[in-house]
Amino acid sequence: MMEKVDIRYVFKVLFLCIASVMLGNTFDFLWLGLLFALYFVVIGILNATSRREFAKRPRYNKIFAYGAIVPLALFWVVTPTVENGVSPYLIFLPGIYLLYLAALQERSRGNGGFEVFVVLDGVAALLFGMYMVPHGWGPVGLVGFVLALCAYTRRGTSPYKYLIFILVLAALGGISYGGWRYWKTQRYQYGAEMAENYYLRERVMGFDPVVALGSFGSNFSSRYNDQVVLRVWDTLPPTYLKAASYEKYIGGLWKLPTVPAARLFPAYYRVDYPVFELSDSTTRKSGAHEVWVQSSLNTFGFLFAPYGAVGFAEKNVDSLDYYAGGMVQGMDSKKRSDWYYFVCRPAEGIVQDACGQVPDSLKVPEPGDFQIPPRSIPLVDTVIVAMGLHNFSGDSLGDSLGDTLHGVETLHKILTYFRENFTYSLSIPGLRRRFGTNSGGDPLAVFWREKQGYCEYYATLSVLVLRRLGFPARYATGFARPEVVEGRPYSVFRRKNSHAWAEVLVDGHWVIFDPTPPLRIAIGSEPSWWNLKWEDLRGRFAYVMHLLKEGGWRLVVDRLQDRSRSVVESPVLYGLLLALVLGLVARKMRIAYKKRRKNRIIVTAKALEWAKKLNVAERTLARCGYRRETGETVGAFARRVETVLSQVPAKAIPPKKMQKSKDALAILNDYESNRWR
Repeated sequence: MMEKVDIRYVFKVLFLCIASVMLGNTFDFLWLGLLFALYFVVIGILNATSRREFAKRPRYNKIFAYGAIVPLALFWVVTPTVENGVSPYLIFLPGIYLLYLAALQERSRGNGGFEVFVVLDGVAALLFGMYMVPHGWGPVGLVGFVLALCAYTRRGTSPYKYLIFILVLAALGGISYGGWRYWKTQRYQYGAEMAENYYLRERVMGFDPVVALGSFGSNFSSRYNDQVVLRVWDTLPPTYLKAASYEKYIGGLWKLPTVPAARLFPAYYRVDYPVFELSDSTTRKSGAHEVWVQSSLNTFGFLFAPYGAVGFAEKNVDSLDYYAGGMVQGMDSKKRSDWYYFVCRPAEGIVQDACGQVPDSLKVPEPGDFQIPPRSIPLVDTVIVAMGLHNFSGDSLGDSLGDTLHGVETLHKILTYFRENFTYSLSIPGLRRRFGTNSGGDPLAVFWREKQGYCEYYATLSVLVLRRLGFPARYATGFARPEVVEGRPYSVFRRKNSHAWAEVLVDGHWVIFDPTPPLRIAIGSEPSWWNLKWEDLRGRFAYVMHLLKEGGWRLVVDRLQDRSRSVVESPVLYGLLLALVLGLVARKMRIAYKKRRKNRIIVTAKALEWAKKLNVAERTLARCGYRRETGETVGAFARRVETVLSQVPAKAIPPKKMQKSKDALAILNDYESNRWR
């Protein structure tokens, strides 16, 4: 097949040259672009003249195509990074590679190369060359597109179709330019929105050392309320996963306690994770169950854990601060992390106390568990009166606080009042928040007046009321009610599962008190089937990577090495190997014996006699000048000799020689007739 050379072929070569020069000039590698352009010119001349036949062109070799990835990858590694922007090499390297593929395809077109790949790679390289195109070079790129259009359209295309294409190309270019100009004028607004979205996506609100009342609202009302924050690898996940217990409340702000109840140091190491215990050896006992927790966001230094956890393990710390109530802090608050917590989950036949308990010294109330800001007392007293939580025995509420109800009855009354008179709402009319602080009055007063709000308001007001009534109470934050999917080995806490509740000391025991009424609205959407499957895949992949990173596989390798060493040193192994070798030798000898016996049975005395006769007859005929050809059967050889003898005159061959030939021929015929009998 011959190359058809016309003006369209010239357009194609020019298009590839423009793509090469544009790409090289855009990224300050003009010399490389010129080399590619020269290459396309040379290939075009060769294809159009002396090497016009496709069969004579070099074959397309995929090794050259794949091999170019290596130097380009090395070049990418040694290139400098770009802060706060896109590296131009991210555009340049794919463009050069596509141009290289177009060169290989054009060089071997018709002999392994394809025209369609030449045009696709060439157009893609030209598009990459239009990235940050130097001033004045834009029309050159447009000329390249027009040349590609003229070169690769079907022959006989009407001129108006070219015009339509040019108009469409111009319209798209105008739209792109207009969009760029609009973005340039509005980029600061978009930049602020992008920064805000990034801030919301990368951090879950409500877990700072100082949190503003209402900060959880961003978790419920933003576009990221379905974002997975924690994965808890346990088939029996806790209902409440606690992060922090706050101590002091002032003007809409909760503050963490400042003095830890204990400083925890590593008791031992679980591979690369130091294990911190609340009491000696509790995590080593048979009733202790370890649970891995993975966080997709930074956790502000908190180790989220359920109530009753007796130990923790975090990889990159040398100590942890343990606060009364079970709050643990000490991780790097600027990074995402993962950790373990240990809970008592006794096996069958093991009593609960065998695992160990949290020391009583960490359960006693702290002075901060009774604090109430003075300016909140009038509101709290009003709430106590409205809820009927006291019996008056004096002129003021303060004179009758000693005559309060019992703890359980008090909690029941608070819960009942909220459920009968309040509604769950993500917004509170009349309450405005600006830059993390509340304006428009005391947020608790607005909440009490409007009779609607969400978890933080219910928990905060309940804690202050309980403290006013003499019960030690804490404001707790964390996650509640995880997403559990059947068949999935872990549970998920999404952003919308963040929650606040109260902890109160009743009858000598700290209990969880959740005064928030049931939700009458759905926060976020239920995950679809695809989202559940995708999350399951992501979670399992994360767990595999966790096993590889944390070094747990080394324990498996060590156990395998110990077992293999014990097996190698055992005499039983060598006995089995000896038995195996003897068995193989015996089998080999048996097969050889059977084969020899079979050969003896097949090669009978009669067969040997006929083989001897055939050998004598063939030698006799060979002396007379007749030889059996390679692959020629005995019957065919006999018929050929018989034909030759019948055509030779009687006096041409001596009688003796003729007789020997006929006798040998008779032997061949007898052999052919009797060899299968």
